[in-house]
Amino acid sequence: MKAKGFILLSAILMITMCLAVTASAEIVGRTADGYIHRYTADNGQEIYFVSIEKEPPVRYEDVNFDGHPDLVMVTALGASNAYYEFYLWNGSEYEYAEHWIDDIINYELVDGQYLVSRSNDGNAGTLFHAEICVWDGNVLKSIRTIVSEEETSIVWEGRIGTQTTNLDRLHVTVWEADSLVGEATVLWEKTYEPFPENQAALDEMEAHLWDGLRK
Repeated sequence: MKAKGFILLSAILMITMCLAVTASAEIVGRTADGYIHRYTADNGQEIYFVSIEKEPPVRYEDVNFDGHPDLVMVTALGASNAYYEFYLWNGSEYEYAEHWIDDIINYELVDGQYLVSRSNDGNAGTLFHAEICVWDGNVLKSIRTIVSEEETSIVWEGRIGTQTTNLDRLHVTVWEADSLVGEATVLWEKTYEPFPENQAALDEMEAHLWDGLRK
């Protein structure tokens, strides 16, 4: 159980760190997705963002590695996952950072060039998905993805498909994005049975996720 505990502890520590360094934002309205907040940045700029939290943590951190602190807003905060939006400092003001990934979750800055978004999807962290991202101007793009999920299969009979989930088998896949053709290539996949409960299995997943990216 060490591996599961390690992942869960990492997620808790990340969310705790998020809560430890906060600034205040004022609620100015509501939408179907949450509260509209107004935050006055250190340069006097008023920034509006939506969060499901009434008092979302806001902090400054250099998330795009240019040497200048950016604004980090929490848009949702759960027991294991925190969701973020960024506003990048462009030299004169903060501007919204686009991201070509579904969500920025429990992010980590790595090697001064990569931002890793990693969710905890259950089973004490054994189920997860993560994306290694890089910046292209003010756009965050995914270059490598890993998904660890319960194995599923679909059997078709005519136009009717029946999906089966095997709760005892863990299927892990690593993809690499091909920006030239807009598709993803499978780099590695493996099925574990039963679910791994040791650090060696998680280390194997991480090694394949980072293969060729880190020296």
